Order: sequence, then structure tokens, then C-alpha cells
Amino acid sequence: MTSDTGSTVAAELSLVAATGPAAVLLVDLDARTVVYTNDVAEQLAPGVGLPVALDAWSDAAVLRDVAGNPLSETAHPLSRVARSSPVEGQAVSAARLSELGRQREPLWVIALPMLDAPLLQGHALVVLLPLRDRVSAQAAVSAARSQADLRDRAVIATGLAFTVADARADDLPLVWVNPAFTTTTGYSLAESVGRNCRFLQGSATDRAVVAEVGAALAAGDAVTTTLLNYRKDGTAFWNQLSVSPIHDADGVLTHFVGIQTDVTHRVAADHERDRALQAERDARRAAEEAHRETELARSRLALLAEATSRLAVTLDVAECRQRLVDLVVPALADWVVVASTDAKGVVDHLSGKHRDPERAPEMERYVQRLHASIQPGGWVERLLAGGGARRITDYDGAANRAQRRSWVSDGSVLAESEALGASSVLMVPLPHRHQPRDLMILVRRADSPPHTEEDLGVALDLGRRAGLILDNARLYQEQHRIAETLQRSLLPELPVIPGVRAAARYRASESGAEVGGDFYELVDLPGEAFGLAIGDVVGHDVLAAAAMGHLRGLLRACAWDTERTHPHRVLERVDDLLAALRIPTLATLAYARFEPAPGGGWAMACSSAGHPPLMVRHPDGRVEPLTSAHDLLLGVQPGPRTSTWHHLEPGSTVLAYTDGLVERRGEDLSVGLQRLAAAFAGAPADPEGVCEDLLRLDADGEDDVALLVVTV
Repeated sequence: MTSDTGSTVAAELSLVAATGPAAVLLVDLDARTVVYTNDVAEQLAPGVGLPVALDAWSDAAVLRDVAGNPLSETAHPLSRVARSSPVEGQAVSAARLSELGRQREPLWVIALPMLDAPLLQGHALVVLLPLRDRVSAQAAVSAARSQADLRDRAVIATGLAFTVADARADDLPLVWVNPAFTTTTGYSLAESVGRNCRFLQGSATDRAVVAEVGAALAAGDAVTTTLLNYRKDGTAFWNQLSVSPIHDADGVLTHFVGIQTDVTHRVAADHERDRALQAERDARRAAEEAHRETELARSRLALLAEATSRLAVTLDVAECRQRLVDLVVPALADWVVVASTDAKGVVDHLSGKHRDPERAPEMERYVQRLHASIQPGGWVERLLAGGGARRITDYDGAANRAQRRSWVSDGSVLAESEALGASSVLMVPLPHRHQPRDLMILVRRADSPPHTEEDLGVALDLGRRAGLILDNARLYQEQHRIAETLQRSLLPELPVIPGVRAAARYRASESGAEVGGDFYELVDLPGEAFGLAIGDVVGHDVLAAAAMGHLRGLLRACAWDTERTHPHRVLERVDDLLAALRIPTLATLAYARFEPAPGGGWAMACSSAGHPPLMVRHPDGRVEPLTSAHDLLLGVQPGPRTSTWHHLEPGSTVLAYTDGLVERRGEDLSVGLQRLAAAFAGAPADPEGVCEDLLRLDADGEDDVALLVVTV
């Protein structure tokens, strides 16, 4: 996949989701039946009476994958709902009748168990969002599978805010909201339940839109609109609201289900688009009236368009600076220098380029000498602190030459700049969230026309775009560095256990996604026992890494509890603590306990919370995936779990890993497991060699990988 395509794939789901109403179902999990639907859902499965078996409703809607192939039992999102598993976003399609004939309608499925909704316990909320087209559907699949920053892409998967209001009570009070509603609005479940949703409205909320929503609800109709709402802290956000009425089997209106999406970025993008389009229309009108539109003006517009497309596709600061200098030479300058400062305002990097490739070595030497001559608190920092751009058309004049001598500690640097040619200069600070950190210096020689006010305008527009993109790239790299440092600091050093050889590896993803919550653990337990754990906290950001630290601490404490030696008891206790301590963490985890067996070898008991199976390589080289009960993920719902027991001969090697080692986009998981088993069978005998050998399987590096190998 190219970087341009990758940028498109990483687009927010809000940009590919259609704005029409969604299909909403309520599923009775115990009976595995659909009990309530809205009008849109009835259109997907016409003529189906309620209640109806979940599989029967799916068959009536003719659900398929994006390509139109039947869904397997294991991948079917509604089958996962019936197992009380949340569906965090999956693209499907449904057959719908229209005037054009029978066609596939791309949909995005999200399902949440409603564990704490009054009157709706034991139910799950299922929402099928319409997508614009098949390409958009595939983009949504890729976006959900990529490690997108969920804080900034709240519309993806469980980031959608859901509410349920009681239609039978006065003033339509809320009876349930999901955690994403709290994240988006700042209002807790306790602060929301029992109140009408109008507490999100504020002084600038459009009363006409509010009246439109109120009229639809009074009539029991569905409504979709966008209005300005306010969070608890007073900040405003644009809320795309879709409300669907839910009727019971007797046709009685019982609830309204609301789907709320923070589309502030999309609205801002629309405004920016309108502003850019208006600016372009004004520019064209002025050019037509003055009859002086030239090839130069068109090239400048092309430069800005190219700048947006080329700069926005990278999150690497150094690459962004290089793309910037490539853009402005020779369009705006014969040569350019971009000076960048660190967080303390000290110049830490200079980039440069000359239009003449033969003078590249000379330019490189000049940039190095110039950097060395810049003093702390010198001219670059003063220009950045001044904030404004400067246009100097007589840069080589006597007065300016005298001023330039005071800028550098090495006078020969001034002679080198004159040798390169410096007659007209634009100095443009690039905006930052706070004070500008980059200064773009555009230089033209005496044999080129001096910079005009139009050139300065283009440079300012380009600088604004480049500054914001550089700022985002710096913020991304800093967050990535913090998250990776945090995660690595939380990963343990393996203890020395008599008679046991062990090795472990952790590798962060290389796809540009934030690191997340992959971890491993080897615990030296009382007596001659030891424990092995491998897990993956849901999420890919600093919060996931921090949550991983909490989970590891709970696991170690529970593993040491001598009253709960069986792995399933350990995981049950961890689940209870996550719920009791209100730690909002979802994670897959496999935990195994090893004890010397009476007849020799080792007795191993293991339990899995939705994690890929551990593998054992027997002394004869045979590789066997260890069967274990695959219970719900940790953090979903506390409940009983199970353990399985295995006997390991001396010399057996156990492999624990996270899904990043086996999952590939568009590939069935079983293929990855078979590939891993084959590689494990041929790996070296020692655990260190096994780790190094198996890491080569993760060639694309799209996800974090954690490995733990133990030989007993």
C-alpha cells in the first residue's frame, strides 16, 4: 500500500458514512432473538414478525461481507452478538429492493451489550450504519483494522455515542448511555440518566433545529440532523444526531435510540473547504476583471494544492521539512533554508536546498556553517518571537548587510550566502499551537525577479499549512515516543527460575499507529510453581499502555493468591477487581500455571480470555496448539471461567504471543496460526533463537507484537 492510499484508508469513518438514518435492533441475548426494530431495520428484513430468531433476521436481511460472499459462522457479527460479545465495527452488506433492482447496500455493524440499562438488562443494542459505497465500506474496514488514534477518531467502532430514552415517560428521560457518550460529552452515566438530552444544548444551539427534533419525537418519527451541543466543561462541538423510534412486537413505541457523533472536524473541514472555494472564486473573478491572470498565478495555486496533498501524507517531521523545501524551490525561491527550534526555543535543525543540483554540496556546507554560527537567543529566535513575516527586496543592500553581520558569530557565513546569491528574501514563521517553532527563509538571487506581495501571500498560505502539519507531526511523534517508552518501561525483566529457560520480545508497530497494550509476564510463584501470561489491552495509545500496567499489577497479585491457584480462578479475580475498581479496560489474556508433575515433567493448567492459543513444541519437534476454554475478554462482564490441564515432557517449549504475530489484513486467522506453527517447528532449540526467528514472520510490522518463550 502506498503512503497516499494509507492516508485515505486512515480517514475517519465520519467521512465515508452516509448521513441517513441507521437500522437499530434490540436483541434479547438469553433468547437469541430480535425483539425490537426501527423502521429502517424493517426495510432490511421486510415481512419479518417479532420476536424472531437472530439468525432468521440475518437471513431475511441477506447479510454478506463487503464483497458479497456469505459470512461464516465465526465471523458473523450477529453470531458474536448472540454470544454476548461486543462488535466494535465490521463492514457487511445487505440486499435491499429499489427501483433499480436488487443491489447490495454497504453497512457498518456495531453492537454493544446493554449491561446496565434499566428495563433492558440482558439485551444488546445493534446498529447498522449506511456507508456511501463499496469503496467507502472497504475504507471503513481498513480504518477500523489500522491502529488509528481512537481519541481523535471517536466515530470509529465503540467511539460512537449511544443513548436510549424511555418513550413512555414524560419528557423522554435517558435510561442508558454508553461510555463513549461520557467520553464525548463529559457527563457521567449518573449525571445523564433520568434527564432529557436537552442538557447538551447551549446559547448558540439552533432553536429551529431543536424544534425540528422535538416535532419528530412528538410524532414518533425518526430524525437525523446536525446541531451545536456543549460538553460539561462548556466547550462546544458539532453533534450529528440520529434518533430512531423502537416499537415492541405489538407496535407500541417504547424507546428512542440515539446515535451521536462528534463531527466537529468534518464541519470545520467543510467550512475550510467553503472558505477555500470562495477564495478561489474571488481570485478567479479578480483575474477575469483585471485580465491579468498569468501562468505564474496558476502555478502558485497549483503549488498550494500540491503542498496540501504532499505534506499531509506524512507524520515524520524530517520528511515533512524535506518535502517543504522541495516544494518552494524553484517555485518561490532560488534556494531556501528552514530553521527549526526545540520545545525550549533553541535552534536544533536546519534544512536547505538550492535549485542548481551542482551546488548541492556547497549548499550543504553553508547550512552546516550557518547552524554552527547561530547563537542561543539569536536572530532566528528573535524572528520567531516577533511573529510576523518579512519581505526584504534589498537584502544585498549596505544597510541590511551591516545588520546581517550582527546575526552570525562567523563572518565567513555571510560571504557564503552572498556567493550563493541573496538579493530578495522572504522570512516566514510557520504557525504552531503556541509560538512558532519553524522559520522558512526564501531567497532569490539578483538575476531573479524580487519577491512581490503576491509571493508573500503564497508563502504565508503555504507556511500556515506547513506549520500546522509540522505541529501535528511533532505531536504525533512525541505521543508515540511517550507511549512506547511507557510501554517498554512497564514490560518486566524475566526472573531466573531453576530448570526453566525463558526469553521474551516486544516490538512496536511500524505502520504509524500508536503503540498499545501488548504485554507478557513470567511470575516465580511460591513453591516450585511459576506462571506465564500474555495479553493485549484494547487500544493503541498512551492510555492503553497505562491500562496494561494496571492489568499486569492486578494479575501478579492475583497469581500470588495461594487460595486461587487455578488459572481460571486467577482470571476471575482479575475480572472482579477490574469491575470493582472501575478500571475501564478490555483485554485478551492467556494465563498458565506450571508445577512439577509427580511422575516427571510438568503439569500445566491454562485459561484464556479471548486470546490466541498457546503453542507447545514437544521434545520430538511436534508442535501442538494447546486447547483451552476461550472465555470472554477481561473487562466485559465478570463471570465463571474454565481451565484446561496438560502434561509437558522435559524439554518441551511453550510459546505465548499476541495477535500481531499472526494476523494479516484480509487473511483468515487460521492461515496465520498454521504459518506460526510451521515456523515454530523449525525454529532453533533455545528460547532466544525462537524469539528472533519468529519475529521475522511479522514482516509488515502493522501491529505491536509481544512474544514469550519458555523451555521446561
